[in-house]
Amino acid sequence: MVNINIQECNFWKKYTCNNTTIYLKGCLYSHSILSILNILSILKIEDIEVFIASLDGNFALTVQKHEYSFISVDKIRSTPLFFIKIEGDFFIDSSPARLVDKIGFNKEINDNSITEIAMSGYTIGNKTIYKNLYSLKAGELVIFDNNFTYIQYYKYFGKIEYKNYCNYINELSEVTLSIFRKMLKKIGSRQIIVPLSAGNDSRLVASVLKKLGANNVKCYSYGTTGNFEATISRMIANKLGFEWIFVPLTHKSEKEYYASQDYQNYLEFSQTFCSIPYIQGLSTIKYLKELNWISNDAIFINGNTGDFISGSHINPLKKILNNNLNKKERKENILNNLINKHFSLWGNIKTKKNIKQIKATLWREIVLACGDLHNSEKDHLFYEYSEFIDRQTKYVNTAEFCYEFYGHEWRMPLWDDEYIYFWKKVPAEYKVEQKLYIDMLKKKNFGNVWGDDIPVNQKTIVPKWIIPLRFLAKSLFGLFGANGKNKWRQFEINFFYYWMDVSHMMDTVSYFKVIISILKKPRNHASWQSENYLRGIR
Repeated sequence: MVNINIQECNFWKKYTCNNTTIYLKGCLYSHSILSILNILSILKIEDIEVFIASLDGNFALTVQKHEYSFISVDKIRSTPLFFIKIEGDFFIDSSPARLVDKIGFNKEINDNSITEIAMSGYTIGNKTIYKNLYSLKAGELVIFDNNFTYIQYYKYFGKIEYKNYCNYINELSEVTLSIFRKMLKKIGSRQIIVPLSAGNDSRLVASVLKKLGANNVKCYSYGTTGNFEATISRMIANKLGFEWIFVPLTHKSEKEYYASQDYQNYLEFSQTFCSIPYIQGLSTIKYLKELNWISNDAIFINGNTGDFISGSHINPLKKILNNNLNKKERKENILNNLINKHFSLWGNIKTKKNIKQIKATLWREIVLACGDLHNSEKDHLFYEYSEFIDRQTKYVNTAEFCYEFYGHEWRMPLWDDEYIYFWKKVPAEYKVEQKLYIDMLKKKNFGNVWGDDIPVNQKTIVPKWIIPLRFLAKSLFGLFGANGKNKWRQFEINFFYYWMDVSHMMDTVSYFKVIISILKKPRNHASWQSENYLRGIR
């Protein structure tokens, strides 16, 4: 028996038609609710995969019929789904916490999952912290009968297409505008809120909104007063003619928020048991709502995750790629870059044993979906598939929980189906250093905010009082050559990063704890988040 335990709310809706019951969440561009109901009422089990693959948009779906039941998430797992099996019965929910609290559920811990979260902040594959709690990966559906069957109907992996570079620039521009046009048509006159930073991605969102004539748009920035993100953000918003506000964050204000009941409620709301919670900018939404600056039906649109999809994460991978590498060396290149970038939250547990375990697990997942290595032109796709299916769609995408927690819908145009279809076919040489992406933005100059008068990511250090102290310390380490340089990086993380973190995510932990963790070799705020998260689980 299959039991659907999803609770109806502003986001999840229940529909019935001809003995078919569905729960649906999300925004679809390709199908109306009525057409989905009509199709599902007559859909044969062998046609499920093709139908789900045809859906354009962000969604999660459960379907219960007399003949079969199935559940599905979209191509980017924007809303996760979970299920358990107790004495032959299946229980399905969007809240894994409700499932693990069911009488009869065996809360046996998966030790491999614990290691993966400790090292990266998320699990690999379908795993959760509990051996008997199952999750769907991006682009997956599960069909239930006496047992359950996973089907991966979409993979971020494909054939490289070689085209004239100028043609690629024009195609990227056309695809970008197409995505925003269909999104704006669906949004209508509702207010749009853009968290605007100094980078490319949120600037792309705001500038294309301007080009296409959206006028009910507001932008905001946040962090330590005087930070470079806010300075550039304001310049962009002013030039586009959008209302802009800055939310100042202090150690006092953020420590109070992280100690609040609101934050505890968010941690429960965003629980997935397969990644640490995404918390950046969470408190700012509450603050803006208290100011009545946001309409009740406003939609948030952020820049997730333009940096990854346009190629910035393959830069280290491509630096050592050449035709002289053999198959084994290419495999190690891919895995080493995954380990160095994403599985290094704590240096002290980055042991040979743990690295060997992580590499084996990553490679099994990659080969299962993508096959084995062939031509080196596709090596970057193996890397990107792994990051896409695990970090991006399990951790980064849960940024949308922040908006949902405070009652707001969201859109992710840079994760639109058209974008993921486009970017997976682009040759690596056009993606390294985000070449194609940046060249298109500068050439098309949406909103006239891509010139040299508004720099991208021109970082400055705040607060100002830390600059001379940091300079002095760095100078002393510089006396010891390359070894001193490596030691300096760790010293900076444990003694200065706490004060320099303009987003104030470091305020989830005390400065004293940060200092005494130096021998454990932490990497960033996520290091302490993973530690606190796992402590709460155990």
